Amino acid sequence: MHKDISSLSFVIISTVIPLPCTIFSAHTFILPADWYGYLVTHIPDVDYSARVSESEQINEGQEYDARDIKRFDDVDDYARMFIQHLQYGKTFDEQKAFRIFHETMTWRKQNKVYDISTDLFPANYFDRHAIYFQNHDMNNIPLLHYVIRVFHKGQEDNEAVKRFITYNFEEHIRTHPGQRIVILFDLRETGLSHLDYDLIKFVVNSLMHYYPGLLAYMLVYKQPFILQAAWKLIKTWLPTETQNSVKFVDEKTIGQYISIDQLPKDMGGTANETS
Repeated sequence: MHKDISSLSFVIISTVIPLPCTIFSAHTFILPADWYGYLVTHIPDVDYSARVSESEQINEGQEYDARDIKRFDDVDDYARMFIQHLQYGKTFDEQKAFRIFHETMTWRKQNKVYDISTDLFPANYFDRHAIYFQNHDMNNIPLLHYVIRVFHKGQEDNEAVKRFITYNFEEHIRTHPGQRIVILFDLRETGLSHLDYDLIKFVVNSLMHYYPGLLAYMLVYKQPFILQAAWKLIKTWLPTETQNSVKFVDEKTIGQYISIDQLPKDMGGTANETS
């Protein structure tokens, strides 16, 4: 991939997408030299004066973190996540792709995501085993477990929990750029007192807007009857084309997605417990 940020390249694997770029091979597209300005002027619902002002900020390096842009330009798999997230068969939503890129990079700069570290949340978050990566599904996609009952609604610093969630997402894409994940929401022993809509919505928004292409699908494990209405609401937060990626499973059906040797023992599997 070209290292010059002014000629940011998009590598397309499957189908030729009609981006407004210069083609120099069958599947590679180069954005115009003034790609920052092009990006801003293609964000819908922004008046002309705002676009000019924002374009000036971006060109001065104030809007995005230069390290994020460098990674986007240098790491093919990371850039590909944005493209494939907005590609449906042979259709590519160009306007939405540029908007998602802008929203993602702005959010990352504002929240200093590139500098996120374990100092930004309590150390015991790892020991509590509320959110953690362990094992893989049938297709060897990593599983991110989210045990809802561990974080009690109203008793946590939600901003710290959000930073911890972001830390897990960020560590994964840095270590495995381009590799998707499965989120396993564990709802065992969970009641309304545990379900924090603010945190769940943050997870959904992060996956849809700030980590495009990261989510393969979601598993909701052993949803209690009392939470059925709540999860129907949560499902509506997802785009229509993504709603089918939410799978509701129990101890009898989870084996359709995760083999027994990858399931924890308390889910009927044989995998070792979290360390």
